[in-house]
Amino acid sequence: MNRIIKIMFLIAFNSAALADWDPEMEAQEQAEREATQRAEQARNREAQKMIDAANAKANREMMDSKRKNLGAAAKGKSDVEVNRLYDAKIKQTTEEANRLVQEARSALSQGQGAAAVKQVTGKSLRELENMSDEEAEALSRELEKKYGQ
Repeated sequence: MNRIIKIMFLIAFNSAALADWDPEMEAQEQAEREATQRAEQARNREAQKMIDAANAKANREMMDSKRKNLGAAAKGKSDVEVNRLYDAKIKQTTEEANRLVQEARSALSQGQGAAAVKQVTGKSLRELENMSDEEAEALSRELEKKYGQ
């Protein structure tokens, strides 16, 4: 312990160690570090402004698109109300599409629909649904040759 204290005293009071310290150079280096830090902060603020502006523009365009899609129902409504109306419309449209898909699947998997699918493609609806992408591509090319387009 005494050894460490002696070494610390020697370092602290060694005039050679103090001779290497230049307060002006230290101040200049500190000023340069601070200037670099300020410049970096300015670049970050500018980049954030650009990101915020791009996000605001995208949001504005999305809201305009939703309002256009909703038509008269969106007139005079706030963005929150437009979002709610749009989500309800999408939900209703999705449910209707799913219902129509189920009806079509039902019609094509039984009776005359199933016979027509089998006649045109040579496969049942279940076989068509379970085929791989490669098989579907091959069938598509075959049907194009057979029926045109």
